[in-house]
Amino acid sequence: QQQYEAVTTVEGPVLVLAGPGSGKTGVLTRRVAHLISDIGVAPYQIMAVTFTNKAAAEMRHRVSGFLGERVRGLQIGTFHSTCARLLRIEADYIPYNQDYAIYDTDDQKTAVTQAMSALDIDTKRHSPRAVLSAISSAKNDMILPENYVAQDYITEIVSRVYPKYQETLLRNNAMDFDDLLVQMVVLLKDNQGIREKYQQRYPFVMVDEFQDTNTVQYQLVQLFAMPQNNIFVVGDEDQSIYAFRGADFRNVLRFSTDYPTAKVILLEQNYRSTQVIL
Repeated sequence: QQQYEAVTTVEGPVLVLAGPGSGKTGVLTRRVAHLISDIGVAPYQIMAVTFTNKAAAEMRHRVSGFLGERVRGLQIGTFHSTCARLLRIEADYIPYNQDYAIYDTDDQKTAVTQAMSALDIDTKRHSPRAVLSAISSAKNDMILPENYVAQDYITEIVSRVYPKYQETLLRNNAMDFDDLLVQMVVLLKDNQGIREKYQQRYPFVMVDEFQDTNTVQYQLVQLFAMPQNNIFVVGDEDQSIYAFRGADFRNVLRFSTDYPTAKVILLEQNYRSTQVIL
């Protein structure tokens, strides 16, 4: 009954709190199929985001199993792949060219080392990896270089390197993975035309593993979902695994505060495990 309610509640904000093995992904994918086949929503009007390529592929596979070829145009992907695609489309409105590179960990470390050397900061005394981690944490909290405030000696180093590191990336027409999300938030906040374009394009927004969202991802979801707020999030605050990447399980609580009219649905029955495991 709870699964059915989650699938068939299609308007307004919905928060599904679900334990392990309770059918979270099944509910989300069946809801996509319900919107398309029963409600008549066009596939290209739905955005569904999750955290790994494997999870996104599984979601797409399940929806295809329900609908076959009718899923063409459906936006299912990770936060990063979704933003990377949209930023290339809207490259005229961001500081990067359409063919921007996406730096991996080694590229990022090289760029931050270059930035530190340019500032005469000893990379033997101050670990580039640690500085890069602090910069990544700032981006996950949607703190831009100009807003970064040093609290102590270490963060004072970071406050100097952060803007230099961003200059290095921009000069090389490159973004790191965090920039994909940050630049999308900045674009949506600063450009009303682009913001309204995608809000009208995606009147239905869904998020899997919502407990693993960080601040910048939470803001992305809010920006895409306005003003209709047909936003459907599924999560389990006891299962957060991305705390090291800035995930904030408090977003589950924040959702209830930001969307006071949200319908909260509890999926508490485990269909996957044996009684011994339970």
